[in-house]
Amino acid sequence: MTEKPKKAAVYCRLSYAPDGSVEKVERQEADCRELAARIGWAVSESHVFIDNSRSAWQRNRKRPAWDRLLAAVEAGEIDGIVVYHGDRMIRQPFDLEKLIFLAESRRLRISSPSGTRDLDSEEDRFILRIEAAQACRESGNTSRRVKRGIKARIARGLSATRGGKRPYGWGVQTGTRVVIDRETGDERLVPVIDTTLPVPTEISFIKRGIERQLAGAGHAAVVRWLNRSGSRTTEGNEWTPKSWRHVILSPRVAGLIEHEGQLYKAAWDGAVSIEVWEAVKALYAVRALEYPYQGRERAHMLTGGAECYQCHRGPQSAACKGVDCPGPHITVRSKPTGGRNRKDSRIYYCPSCRGVGRNMALMDGYVSGRVVKLLSSEVFTSELHKATEAVGGTALLTEITALERRRTEVRAELENLADHPDMDPKLALLSVASFDRKINELRSRLAVPAKLRRLTSLAGIGREEWEAQPIDVRATVVRDLFRIVILPTSRRGPGLDTSSIRLERRSLEA
Repeated sequence: MTEKPKKAAVYCRLSYAPDGSVEKVERQEADCRELAARIGWAVSESHVFIDNSRSAWQRNRKRPAWDRLLAAVEAGEIDGIVVYHGDRMIRQPFDLEKLIFLAESRRLRISSPSGTRDLDSEEDRFILRIEAAQACRESGNTSRRVKRGIKARIARGLSATRGGKRPYGWGVQTGTRVVIDRETGDERLVPVIDTTLPVPTEISFIKRGIERQLAGAGHAAVVRWLNRSGSRTTEGNEWTPKSWRHVILSPRVAGLIEHEGQLYKAAWDGAVSIEVWEAVKALYAVRALEYPYQGRERAHMLTGGAECYQCHRGPQSAACKGVDCPGPHITVRSKPTGGRNRKDSRIYYCPSCRGVGRNMALMDGYVSGRVVKLLSSEVFTSELHKATEAVGGTALLTEITALERRRTEVRAELENLADHPDMDPKLALLSVASFDRKINELRSRLAVPAKLRRLTSLAGIGREEWEAQPIDVRATVVRDLFRIVILPTSRRGPGLDTSSIRLERRSLEA
């Protein structure tokens, strides 16, 4: 084997880099380049692959650089791989077999300080398989020792793992210790943080914050109180609702350890009793039932669409004079109203100034009425027809609209006949499928923008048909037709001041 690779790749990997440091993988790369220069291999600068803080032992852990390396091998872009050590690249036999399969008859060679292997050689494959099995066994032994160590720590009432971020409320430095990096052999001093020792000032804030919440204070109010009082997280940042919730719902505050779904008594005293901690968890559980997560699907028609007249985003804010500014303006969100009907009545409000609020049901009804009135007007239909003609495809669009309406009618008829004994379900499916096939064929020949297609399909729609449309369709059509700005109002009491809702027609060409 005298011929040297023409394009060699470099692969480096480090299993654990908690601080995101790339120093050690950079040293691996430097050693690989030095080795390549010594044996006369040309390294391709576009084929240097680095996986930092990535495990090769865990099967469910992705290695993006390794995947790119395999793709380069499969594409024939490289004919050599330089690696700091074989276990940096492979710790599972199936990874080696995959590499061997992709490198079949490509004369791919792997070089490391322990020697050079040719993947087309049966002898070298045999040796590599033995090395991969040894690396796999070593990782398995390490995993077993780590798991046994975790069990021992849990039995002593300590956290499952050492190091990491200091938990809020506990952790006093008691000295330093020498740590040897098992992958590089480097020694370094690290502080010893005894996380069983309390930090009195932080424990006090935990107790007082929990007391406030159990007394009726809101979650956000407690967070604001913490920040005003000078309390900060262990990183020195201001509290957020998420960071405070993470602290008080942690079993640590009750003197407990959670491991694999089980709770164990900890070696430290909790900031509060277990009963108080359970009461806090119950408080959040009740709130989760009252305000369930809505998911990513749209729940309300005008959220993210209607705008506040005075709150702005971006550089326009300083020069914006109000409603005449083209934007961008802050869009409204939704929330329950106060009072006894808190769960039943909702409003649209501005999350920035909180000075704009309108009853959701009344505003949705008013905007829907304006939309339906516009869609059913002859003037709008004529305007829509001209816009469609301007981009071509009027006849096709008319035919698609007619087919879509006919398909809706057929589906309704089939639903009414679903329980009829003479009804053949196969014929019903074929009937609907024929409409779908014809509509898709016509759409593929249509060059009309989606906005015009959408509005044409709803032209002439009635109020009941409009309300039957999916919420995301109605929200999109509203944005197609109008820019909605909520203006100030002096009116109080029930009802909706329609003069404070400005609807600006949008161009059909936009």
